[in-house]
Amino acid sequence: MRDARVRGDAESVDLEIGDRMTEGYLGEPGAPSFSETQRLKAWFVYVPPLVVTGYVWYMFISQVFEGRPQGANPIPDWLAWVFVIIFGLGFPAFLAVLRFRTEVVDRELRIRLIPFKARVIPLKDIETAEVRWYSAMREFGGWGIKVARDGSRAYTATGSSGVQLTLADGRRVLLGSQRSEELEAAINAGLPKRPSGNS
Repeated sequence: MRDARVRGDAESVDLEIGDRMTEGYLGEPGAPSFSETQRLKAWFVYVPPLVVTGYVWYMFISQVFEGRPQGANPIPDWLAWVFVIIFGLGFPAFLAVLRFRTEVVDRELRIRLIPFKARVIPLKDIETAEVRWYSAMREFGGWGIKVARDGSRAYTATGSSGVQLTLADGRRVLLGSQRSEELEAAINAGLPKRPSGNS
């Protein structure tokens, strides 16, 4: 625990900062009002890379360490080393860091499939955000970054709960979340005030 003192012209206020600081629940400039990281838990995401990794290691060990080159035209040993570094080590490392991160920060919604570049949606471009249940397989053909038949996009990692966004241009984006009510609240808190239809 530590204290951060915010000083104004007429008063000073003590703010107690605890463990939730790392989760980004403070109203500090640049700190997320919501932050969530999720691992992809669909087994079929991991099977193809792991099959390739296992095969590459088998070929590498057979040729380089056991002296049993595979196939009628075996590759040279130096190329076997290249393959094992790229696929035998690179694929497992890629799977180890693969995850979804969702943040609401600085009037923006940031969606990132690590280690790739984030998609940024300004909160002013969001018309509505509401919690809803979904079926990843039935609606989008699985988890991950998906596009439905109606053109709506989904960013999901696991589970069946998320936040449905409707953007100002009519596009729909679904965000999978294990803390969907908190995500909904963080987004709605940052939406600009719009004039009511009765005014």
